[in-house]
Amino acid sequence: MKFYRYLYFNLYQLWLKKKDEPENAHINSVITITFLLYVNIMSIPLISLAASKREIINLPQVNVKVKIWIAVILVSVGIFNYLLLARKRQHNRIIEEFKSESEKKRKKGMAYTIFYLIVSFGIPLYIFFFTTPK
Repeated sequence: MKFYRYLYFNLYQLWLKKKDEPENAHINSVITITFLLYVNIMSIPLISLAASKREIINLPQVNVKVKIWIAVILVSVGIFNYLLLARKRQHNRIIEEFKSESEKKRKKGMAYTIFYLIVSFGIPLYIFFFTTPK
């Protein structure tokens, strides 16, 4: 759970650097974490399809009920993440927990966060662009 809070803290720090809307940094961090969680969960079947060299593009169509359930689950996870991380008391607690870390530890943590972002987006992109099914 500490990693999750630390990821939120680092994403919050990244979003604070965006000058035009720093007041939304906590919401943007929650949206980013929720989207990353979705991407990582969706990467699991992609990895298995790529490993088995099965066709990825010609999968059966997803019906409307499944799309609605995915949207409901995604919104629910987003609300849960907001309640867990970004509400005022929880947000302030997370900021207090990590604000006093050393500069060396902060840079290392930010490097891990950026690596996590690259891997999270890189796996599906790699599978779509560089794997060929049988």
